[in-house]
Amino acid sequence: MSNTYREPVKVIVEKEVALTVASLNKVLIVTDDKNADFKYYNNSKDVATDFGNNSKVYRLVEAFLGQKDGDGNILKPDFFGIVGVEIAEKAKAGEKLKEVLNENLDKEWYAFLTTFDSTDTIKKIRPFLTENRRIYITEVKAYPIEDTMKSDRIIAFWSPKMDIEENREYKAASYAGVVITKGAGYRVSLIELAGVTADTELSKKVELTKNNITFPEKRTSENYIVANGGKALDGTYLDETSALDCIIVNMNENLEKVLIKKGFKQDDRGYALIEETLHKVMKEMGEQDLIAIKDEKYEYIVYPVTQTNTEREQRLVRPRVLFRLAEWGYFVDLTLQKTFKDIGGK
Repeated sequence: MSNTYREPVKVIVEKEVALTVASLNKVLIVTDDKNADFKYYNNSKDVATDFGNNSKVYRLVEAFLGQKDGDGNILKPDFFGIVGVEIAEKAKAGEKLKEVLNENLDKEWYAFLTTFDSTDTIKKIRPFLTENRRIYITEVKAYPIEDTMKSDRIIAFWSPKMDIEENREYKAASYAGVVITKGAGYRVSLIELAGVTADTELSKKVELTKNNITFPEKRTSENYIVANGGKALDGTYLDETSALDCIIVNMNENLEKVLIKKGFKQDDRGYALIEETLHKVMKEMGEQDLIAIKDEKYEYIVYPVTQTNTEREQRLVRPRVLFRLAEWGYFVDLTLQKTFKDIGGK
């Protein structure tokens, strides 16, 4: 038998489309205003006290906290984190960012924003995001996007004036203020944003879409300013990634708790306990609107647990769950038909 160390629970996800913790709706902000230890905040007033009301991070937080949901309710997270790091050389911004993120992995956050977005930060941080299941919402002012920047965990928001601080709107922060604050699986395209200018030229929209860059534009006769896109740089929708992250982390948490509190016998009793735990988590995920519904039932299957002789010898159980996410639709193709025939009042 192998003596190699392994974690007690390993969640393996198989799905028919490209794969991308928990439903934490928390954001970390990394600022280059000054060096500052990590601290939790829940309002912009305290940020102004620590950094000044003319600082980059204060303006970013104002954009982040200035958002509303589709019903006009103010979106206010329980808290968010801020950490400061001075960057003497722009060429080393990516390395400094990776360093500060690693130092604060034990804090409560899922997605992060910075006041110093660049192509370097995107390139350097990509492996970190995959390894640690985090999301980077960044601003960009140029395309095409290089392959070394593409990831299912990097959301790029179009911001052609991002280098002009007095004109910067911190659009990525406004976007995060909705899609992250609302939690895992929330819709990520055609969401209304406040405090953002629809400064995307019509001629650029096709190219931005082609490069998976989210951009602001006006929609409807009431001129709603919305974020159009919602895809990560590799083409994966953010709502899919965040929903899967939520399911994976909740599965891991619940299976580990049962392993610690009760344990799984390698017989029908243990198999039943595993299946019960999986059903419990999937129902909870359904109640969070992450699992599709058909005929008033959540669309998932927990397969009966079995073990081979070799698996019993290894003390290994391999349960399986099949499910369909309740993903959002972002396009409508409506067919209108005109007729001279009697319709019959229908």
